[in-house]
Amino acid sequence: MLDTWINRWREGRIGWHEADGSALLRRHWPRLVRGSRVLVPFCGKSVDLLWLAAQGLQVTGVEISDIAARSFFDENDLEYDVASGDRMQVYGARSAPIRICCGDYFEFEDSPFESLFDRGALVAVAPEDRGRYIAKTNALLSDDAFRLVITLTYDQTVVAGPPWSISDEELLDHWSDLTCVQSRNDIDTGSPKFKAAGLGEVTESVWTSV
Repeated sequence: MLDTWINRWREGRIGWHEADGSALLRRHWPRLVRGSRVLVPFCGKSVDLLWLAAQGLQVTGVEISDIAARSFFDENDLEYDVASGDRMQVYGARSAPIRICCGDYFEFEDSPFESLFDRGALVAVAPEDRGRYIAKTNALLSDDAFRLVITLTYDQTVVAGPPWSISDEELLDHWSDLTCVQSRNDIDTGSPKFKAAGLGEVTESVWTSV
């Protein structure tokens, strides 16, 4: 599966990328303690990293593709340094509290983060790996970390993921303290493959821990 995402970045097949960033993030993200750390799994080249840094947070994205990491810094005119570790290459901005760690998310290690922004990570993970992804994420978060998670729910008998559908019930089986704060039909602005397959509804939901 990792090779699939690497190849999609190489081929420019990144239909999930939001050039203007996530309006849902800006609407539902709370004011957190300045200097606290936010984890953004599968961050791609999202400009949401810039927005989170502008809120006074220390931002760490994790991404499998070095093309995505370099594109983020180049497209936003940010000078950066690259440091090589045992399992990750770390791209760090020189003038902003942003770094992108390139490698397998399941091999990423760091001290606890105080918050999580997950727009496309959980739904990118194959259903059989969800439990592993959530366990890994929990291990990276502090016990009282704020979480904002965006999910999709649709009929997978009509079209398969990724992005993969996840029911409210399954999400709450993993993170029982999350609350749905917004839900809408995303069929007109989501992946074109959903409409092409004949779906009329893809529910996009925003969940937070407070």
